[in-house]
Order: sequence, then structure tokens, then C-alpha cells
Amino acid sequence: MSTKIPGPRAKVLLSRAGVLVFYLLLWSLAARVIDQPLLLPAPLDVIQRLLQLLPQAAFYQAVLGTLTRTVLSYLLGVVSAVLLGALCCRFRAADLLISPLLSVVRATPVTSFIVLALVWLSSPRVPVLTGFLMTLPVVYAALTQAVREIDPKLLEMAKLYGFGRTKTLRHVYIPAVLPSVVSSCLAAIGLCWKAVVAAEVIGVPKRAVGSRIYEAKIYLETDSLLAWTLTIILLSVLLEAILKKAAARITEVRHD
Repeated sequence: MSTKIPGPRAKVLLSRAGVLVFYLLLWSLAARVIDQPLLLPAPLDVIQRLLQLLPQAAFYQAVLGTLTRTVLSYLLGVVSAVLLGALCCRFRAADLLISPLLSVVRATPVTSFIVLALVWLSSPRVPVLTGFLMTLPVVYAALTQAVREIDPKLLEMAKLYGFGRTKTLRHVYIPAVLPSVVSSCLAAIGLCWKAVVAAEVIGVPKRAVGSRIYEAKIYLETDSLLAWTLTIILLSVLLEAILKKAAARITEVRHD
């Protein structure tokens, strides 16, 4: 009887499962050594608490609220980055005005934005603004850098063959910037997600995962805090997986 050899995909899954088991065992050992559930509950306690949260309507309201804010701020950030990038690449004066401002945004701690935004806006809007500000500079920088690195010979060739603006955009600019923009969009979703949740923890809006984390911390419910944190991690992985699938699809369509 022949033994079937696992394929590359199966090997990757097995290796990841092994890493997960290793860290769960390490967590269990640390919880046993500390023996203080208030400081570090065991993995089983956290999973049990998560299973208790799952049937509750408030759990899905919080998740939906955070997902809505994240998707909205992310889309606003990406669209604004593309529009601003196109404007700055077309007009030097716009680049001189906008690039330093976005550099300041990238260098400023996210907590500072959240605290300032709470002075100006209502708490439900602060996470959207924060996620937007985390997404915009990342995609904008990748887009403008990719445009600057386009081979001038390609533009000369397009001009030589009589390409108009639309045809040059389609056949030169978009293929040149698409890989960088897609990569930056994948990197930005994680930053946006974390920024939105951080803003929720500080602003405590209704129907938000960050608000539930804050409440768990106030009431010293460490198992709930870790259960919500696990929810954030799983949702982040799901969002990135969906975005990677969409990016791969866009790339395939572009090549076709």
C-alpha cells in the first residue's frame, strides 16, 4: 500500500497548524505557572468565553459596526490616495503642497489623531477619520513613487505611436503602478483595521469591538478582553484574505 505524500499546500497548512499548537501549549504553560486568571487566563477559558459571546446579538452588532467603519475609512483612503496621487503627478505645485502634509500624517502617532479628533467629532466618526488617515499616506506614497519610476522610454514610445492620454494611461501608467498600488493596499488594510479599533477603544462608540475591549478592561474581565482580541485577529486575517483574492483577481483580469 502506497502512502500519499502531502502536497505543498498541505505541508504549509500542517506547518502553520504546528506553530499554532506550539504557541497554544506555551500559553497554557504560562497560564498554569502564573495561576492567576485575572492576569492570564488559559486558552480554553478564552475560547469558552468566545463561544458564550457568539450567540449574542450584541456580539454581531459590535463586529458589524467595526467592519463598517473599517471598510468605509479604507475605501475613502484608497480613493482619495488615487485622486490626490494623480493630481500631484500632474501638477508639481500640488505635490509640493500635499506631500509634506501627508509625511506629517505618517509621522504623527495614531493616538494623537484620535485624541484631537475626539475634540472635533462625535465618537462614532473618529474611527473612520483615523482609519482614513492611516490608509491615505501609504497608498499615496506607493502610487506617486511608482509613477516617478516609470521608464521615460515607455512614455516616449507611447508619444511616438500617437497614444492619446487615455491610451497612455491604460497601456503605460496603469500596468506600471498597479503592482505597487495593490501591494500598498494590502499593507494598508492591516493598519486601517488596527487604527479603527484603537480609536474605538479610546472613543467608546456604540456597537464597536473596541468599546467591548474597553469595557472588559474596566471590569477586569481578562477572558473577555482576550476573546475580543481573538475576534479582532480572526477578522483581520479574513479581511486580508478577501483583499488578496480581490487583488489576485484584478491582476489576472489585467493580464488577460
